Amino acid sequence: MNQRDYLIWKTDELFSEVNYLIRLLYMVEDPYQKSLMLNQLWNLISQLQFIFSLLTYPPSPQMTPILPHTQIQPTQPIFQHSQTSQTPGTPTVPSKMFTRDELAKFNGKNGNPAYVAVNGIVYDVTNNAAWSAATHFGLTAGKDLTQEFASCHAGQQWILQTMKPVGRLA
Repeated sequence: MNQRDYLIWKTDELFSEVNYLIRLLYMVEDPYQKSLMLNQLWNLISQLQFIFSLLTYPPSPQMTPILPHTQIQPTQPIFQHSQTSQTPGTPTVPSKMFTRDELAKFNGKNGNPAYVAVNGIVYDVTNNAAWSAATHFGLTAGKDLTQEFASCHAGQQWILQTMKPVGRLA
């Protein structure tokens, strides 16, 4: 894939994420989560502007090629959560410990909530719009999805801040 094709593919991916966040904003009532999502939208629009400038203006010989693994890091939220004294972005994780077998029971089926583990923390995704029917782009709840999260959402730790931690994976 040449650089131009990659930039066009990346633009489509960013527009999909913008559309997803806009739809999600209609359902979220928590002002802190809305602030995180608005901040991410701001960041995505900045990325789209940058890509547009690369596609519009001819590259100079000094231009560094953009590689598929390059990520523009999101900025901190515009508004900080005022009801907590902990470091922003650091979730308060309950002390409940889950084994992999226990986590597997929380697959969103038969009335069970849907939980996923990422980086050793177990999150409740039961009411998360991206996890309708306890699935997300072919992934199913009740599992440790650390590797999958890292490969699809590298540099997007803000996503984890929008989910409720329920414990730790043993």
